[in-house]
Amino acid sequence: MNSAKTQHSWEAFLKFYSNENKGRKTRLGAFERDGDVVNDYWIEDGLVLAGIDLDPNRELPTVEILLEGYSHSIADVRSLAVHYSQAAEGDGLDITDVNGKTTIFRFE
Repeated sequence: MNSAKTQHSWEAFLKFYSNENKGRKTRLGAFERDGDVVNDYWIEDGLVLAGIDLDPNRELPTVEILLEGYSHSIADVRSLAVHYSQAAEGDGLDITDVNGKTTIFRFE
């Protein structure tokens, strides 16, 4: 596993991404696999983005998504994927933790 220290560009990217998209309405969900079954949990929608932070002070970093009146933390992040769409409605992030649970963050 790479340490969080080698993922220094995540911190700069997430700060930039957060600043560029602050105030946009969002959707937030999580997908986790249980054997052959994938469960999806839609947590919030319609809240505006206040910010996205990275805490690199562990072997694997923690990402915190801050929405209007709500925050969601993902510990032990092992991958971060950025999605862009032509209409911008599918823009967002997929954040996967060490256990394979993926948090889906999209803009509305």
